[in-house]
Amino acid sequence: MNIFTRIARWLGLSAGERNARQAKGKRHPAPMLDRASAAPTAAPPAPAEVMAIDAMRSAVRKGFNSTQPVTAARHLHGRQQEMDLLVEGVLDRGNHAMIFGGRGTGKTSLARVFANMADNRGYLVFYMACEPGQDFTSLIAPFLDAARTNAPRAGQPPSAIPACLTPRDVVEILADHGQRKFIFILDEFDRVADTDVLAELARLMKLLSDAAVPVHIVAVGIASGLNQLIAGHESLRRHISAVPILRIDSDAVYELIDRGAAHAGLSFTDAARETIAHIACGSPYHVRLFCALACFEALRQRKTVVELSSVLAGMVRSVDDWKITNPSDAALFHEAIGLGSDHWPMIERVARAATIPPGIAPGDVEPQCDQASLAMALLTRTMHARPGGREMMFRDSLAPQFLLAMLFASQHGDHLNNQVVSLVDAHRQSVAL
Repeated sequence: MNIFTRIARWLGLSAGERNARQAKGKRHPAPMLDRASAAPTAAPPAPAEVMAIDAMRSAVRKGFNSTQPVTAARHLHGRQQEMDLLVEGVLDRGNHAMIFGGRGTGKTSLARVFANMADNRGYLVFYMACEPGQDFTSLIAPFLDAARTNAPRAGQPPSAIPACLTPRDVVEILADHGQRKFIFILDEFDRVADTDVLAELARLMKLLSDAAVPVHIVAVGIASGLNQLIAGHESLRRHISAVPILRIDSDAVYELIDRGAAHAGLSFTDAARETIAHIACGSPYHVRLFCALACFEALRQRKTVVELSSVLAGMVRSVDDWKITNPSDAALFHEAIGLGSDHWPMIERVARAATIPPGIAPGDVEPQCDQASLAMALLTRTMHARPGGREMMFRDSLAPQFLLAMLFASQHGDHLNNQVVSLVDAHRQSVAL
């Protein structure tokens, strides 16, 4: 009797029968493990089996949610060092902070978990995502409104906020709240492109620190945002903690996979785990995405062990979804891969180099022949120079892992079988290159 039959039988029990079992003091582990509860001869009703699969799909979505930031520390895998930097810099030393990294690295998740920790220490934390075209007043006024609403001065009505705020106005308004502690989180900070706005925000940070007002600003964006902030006020270097978000290590990747799988009542083969870790390159977003789609494929096949074939199918699905949002880069990737297997090692080196800041430096990847130069030329059409440097990076920072997924599908899609150990060994060898 398979796992779905057992779950279906469990779901088919009446509430009274389930309560009666629990009232007898019997321990029932997760229904899928309760072999004794199912009669060997009964066939499950089809609707109940559908409910069982839907319940597991829901658990997969919760265990590997790639679209929403996490808010609980237990779900923040491999980020303890970054969290320590934030806590020490902002809560202990009273600095402002800048969290920066590529898309999908977990910047917002780190900020949300940090906000919960700050709340436990008595701070009022306010969060806002920046929008293009905002001036300084529209950027800061919502925080002032929230601060005055949630921590009003005793016996005094709040004064009107000026129609055009200056950094000094903001400091004076916040100073009226005495020692009430605030943290303002500015997410999507890279959307603020106006240098005058960045200069005013840098001045505000410096004035808050000089006046010892217990209000700290945490900006969340990409590395260029930090450079632009400091360019607006050089002395800000003493008052801001930089928290770079890089890729998580292999141990954290495997922990993320195993915890998500356990939540869904599934398991991954070693080959499946290593392949996802190999392709995701330490990106929490890609790990969760590849795992979720692989789990859905395994459930579609009525399996509870996620094998390499399901990982391959999940990666193909993820690439298909990504192509819709970035068809031009996907077409160039297809063209480069289509030049032939002789070029695949170089394409993989380029993709992997691009996942590690600051990107690909000139001369990092030298084509060995004219044909290889053609493949490199196709890839560089999807890149641009890093702001303030000569290194190249993909315009779509999520793209390198999808390029690797496309390459993996091209390498193994036609002859994938149960002999998966050799594929894992091949991955290990390519990592060592």
